[in-house]
Amino acid sequence: MANKVPDTVAREVKDLVFAEADKVDYLARSRVDNGKFLDQLVQIEQVGGRLAQFMRKAEVRTYIKDAILNRYSKDKTQKERPDDFRSIIEKKVGISADFVERNERSQVSLFKSPENNCFVVVADGTVLKWETALRKALLYIASKPFSSQEHMEIHILLALFARHQKMTPSDAAQLDKALEICQASAVIYGEG
Repeated sequence: MANKVPDTVAREVKDLVFAEADKVDYLARSRVDNGKFLDQLVQIEQVGGRLAQFMRKAEVRTYIKDAILNRYSKDKTQKERPDDFRSIIEKKVGISADFVERNERSQVSLFKSPENNCFVVVADGTVLKWETALRKALLYIASKPFSSQEHMEIHILLALFARHQKMTPSDAAQLDKALEICQASAVIYGEG
């Protein structure tokens, strides 16, 4: 049995899984529902059956989840993510700042005000796991030399994907309050 799925087969299966995920609004579903959806994909002959020709049956589910559905989630998130954070920073933080760099691996961007020693760290995440985005921002800041300089202002802005789910006003207020405690703020995008 071959170890690698041929590119044409991988593309066909990916396209089919992406279409099925769109139909069921995969990003807005619960983990339980998505687990059932994944089980269904494994049972579909054109998906699980096709992949089983190139890998052990036990690996099919993992391949669909890790190689296809994770890519689907990342692609959809990136598609809905705002392109330009300068106006968002101006509105949320109250300063004008220019893009400096982006660490794709950690999904953290750095912006700097041209007028003063003020930085804004934008960390990507989801509403459900906002604390992970906050941790990424804090670790990024701790690893940079500007964080130890005096007279430095550092703001944290979390760019949180709502995964096509509507955030309740009380949840939004509680998130704002929690972030205010650590002098951070959030912008929510991709609500249902």
